[in-house]
Amino acid sequence: MRMITLDYGYVRRNLEKIALSDKMKILTWNINGIRGNKGLGLKQLLDSLDADVICLQETKVSREQLDEASAIVDGYNSYFSFSRARAGYSGVATFVRDGATPWKAEDGLTGLLQEEDEELRIGHHGDQSSFTCEELEALDREGRCVMTQHVIRDSSGIEKDLVIINVYCPRAEPDNDIRKSYKMRFYQLLQSRAETILKSGRHVIVLGDINTSHRKIDHCDPTNDEEFYANPGRKWLDGFLYDPASDGTTKDANEPAEHHQFVDTFRLLHPEQLNAFTNWSSATGARETNYGCRLDYIFANKNLAQHFFVQCFIMPEVMGSDHCPVKAVLDCSVVAAKKCPPLCTRFMLQFSGKQQKLSMFLIKTSKLKCGLTKSQSMESSQSSGNCDFESVNQEESSFDDIKLSGERNALDMTDDGTSSSQTTNDVQMDIKCTADCLVAEDLNSKMSSASNGLPVSHKRVFNDSRKRVDTAAKISKVETQPAKKQSNLFNFLVKSPIGMNKESKSNDIKSLVENTSLQHDRLNSDSKLQTVCVTKDDDCHNENDGENVKACTEAQTPELSACTSKTDSMSSSEASNSTFAWKSLLKGPPQTPLCKGHKEPCALRTVKKSGPNRGRQFWTCSRPEGHKTNPEARCDYFVWVSNKK
Repeated sequence: MRMITLDYGYVRRNLEKIALSDKMKILTWNINGIRGNKGLGLKQLLDSLDADVICLQETKVSREQLDEASAIVDGYNSYFSFSRARAGYSGVATFVRDGATPWKAEDGLTGLLQEEDEELRIGHHGDQSSFTCEELEALDREGRCVMTQHVIRDSSGIEKDLVIINVYCPRAEPDNDIRKSYKMRFYQLLQSRAETILKSGRHVIVLGDINTSHRKIDHCDPTNDEEFYANPGRKWLDGFLYDPASDGTTKDANEPAEHHQFVDTFRLLHPEQLNAFTNWSSATGARETNYGCRLDYIFANKNLAQHFFVQCFIMPEVMGSDHCPVKAVLDCSVVAAKKCPPLCTRFMLQFSGKQQKLSMFLIKTSKLKCGLTKSQSMESSQSSGNCDFESVNQEESSFDDIKLSGERNALDMTDDGTSSSQTTNDVQMDIKCTADCLVAEDLNSKMSSASNGLPVSHKRVFNDSRKRVDTAAKISKVETQPAKKQSNLFNFLVKSPIGMNKESKSNDIKSLVENTSLQHDRLNSDSKLQTVCVTKDDDCHNENDGENVKACTEAQTPELSACTSKTDSMSSSEASNSTFAWKSLLKGPPQTPLCKGHKEPCALRTVKKSGPNRGRQFWTCSRPEGHKTNPEARCDYFVWVSNKK
């Protein structure tokens, strides 16, 4: 009887996949540039993340830079928000599986960027009276938010709308008051919009890179309590989030009752998990020691978080950015819309086929056959009265084909041994014949479109066409001429003073060439002398007498040794002089010191932060940054590089 072994781990993993197959999965990730391949194609990358809704931040792509491979991915529909402030900066994107297509989508938080009907908008923008028009435009100018509205169905079959707000909140340096104010105003606008949508009876999820660590447990090396919680971003999170551990009362009696409506879903499911970070410094290699902070969140309204969220976890194993993804699983299914909202990238003009691309004017058209004579073309041109404007681009690309074909014919005939003058005449005849056919066929086509109501003088079109033919013939004639002799490289290295004649200039160049090749000739003297000696040995070996061979070899031995010793001494002295000359010109890098903590070679780094030390170099421990209690982390060795020579 055959024994069957059962892999219980394999069975358990597949049962989990089956159980999660009918659940909604959402993911957020600061990708730090969508144009980088991350080692995979974009479709393979999205498939590996395994989520119905994938929200990406810091895409660093503008509308003009977005290519079709990133905008239209098989199996997904995407929604982008681009930075209008500068190219390659900020930006967010939401990719949705075709089986979870959203019903509505909106760019920005203010609602000022949408031009669709009110029925196609998510709406509910909240009270914006505290913001000026300039502030609202500035807050949406950097492409930091895109929203999608979905329909979810719970286990009992009840359907409800869910709005997912994908945000990339601004980052502000501590000493930059303008950006700090911008960041706080963005937080306030985000909170107003999310709470207003929640009041309308929909579920709301706010996710993305919030750019603030909330609690001390979310930071690798927090400061003292007073300084840590004095951060304005943490104060805003305290008012925006609901703490399940509290009794439900607000900390500030002056705060509105609608605050504290959202929950940090990761801390809801993992309230005491340590070292749960999503961002690390790439410059210091802090990811190796897990010396980071938690900046990426998935916030959900209280009812949704407590009744629908099954899992929420961090994925530090996913590389490719200084952030890692955060993923959540909801106990509900998604009801897909029948068609994508107008914001979908597949409806953008450059991808939908409605907007002509520059590359369309660079594609070669089919070559025309010369089937009409010049007289026939003139007759057809006289009988034509109207033409349309579309033929102009066809003429230009067709004349490019004429020029290229003429060049190829000229090259082929020259290779066969035909004279260049005969080749040039044949090329000109081909161009002339083909151009006549082109003009004739073009004007014939204008006759058929005369009824379109676009009167254009056929005489002007014919004259323009003849001008282009003459230009192409001149170009082909010039290109068939033999090329001039290539100039010497040293002509670009020697400055000729004003008034120097060609003879003196050539003499200076000749002397420069001779001086440059002098050392090379000396170094080759060794091989030349050895060649002479070997030649004499070969003459001896051609004789049949063995004694004569031996005598000849012995006679040449003193000469060979003298040559070798002379060349060796010459090459060694020249090598020492060359080494001394190079060392006098190039000092080389400074000697690498050893750090005091690990006795290992240090790393040379440069200050890039603006200030008085910008551009200065310093030595520091080469190990990755980490906590002071970690012996494998970087020690505190630091020393400036001396500028003394």
